[in-house]
Amino acid sequence: MTTPAKQQAIDELNEVFSRAKSAVLTNYQGIPADELTAFRAEMKSRSLEFRVTKNTLAQIAVKGTPFEALQSEFKGPVSLLVSFDDLVAPAKALSDYAKSGAKNNPKVLCGLVDGKAISAEEVKVLSNLPSREVLLSQMLSVFQGPTTQFAGVFSSLLRKLVGTLEAVKEKKAQG
Repeated sequence: MTTPAKQQAIDELNEVFSRAKSAVLTNYQGIPADELTAFRAEMKSRSLEFRVTKNTLAQIAVKGTPFEALQSEFKGPVSLLVSFDDLVAPAKALSDYAKSGAKNNPKVLCGLVDGKAISAEEVKVLSNLPSREVLLSQMLSVFQGPTTQFAGVFSSLLRKLVGTLEAVKEKKAQG
């Protein structure tokens, strides 16, 4: 039987699991409390939610959510880094934090992106992707390429037509 406090915690976690676009499960063991507090503040500044969860509550709360695929991963000291809008933000944030020179970093266990479970290696690959803005600008340049080439070819054809018409005009004026 669950107490009202436990049920509230389960409901709160279920709501997080239902709304999240992506998350990374990490092992926070061995990180001193002051460093964990600094890590939590850094993640909050990136609009990410960092939670240390009770595994039994998390295993109950994931039911009926995309996180159900990770139900078996909630064992041992597990923390959760969640994003509600950007799919790669948790992976990038962990990577950036590790590069910042912090002594202890949470160890990546696995992740979930858009309802699909991914391994720790896939989280690392995800963290190396360019930002959303860079990807969008790259895609835009790819789309612009053919349009720019078409405009150049069309302009060249018009110049040739005008040149031909000028030549015909000059020839008629001489003859």
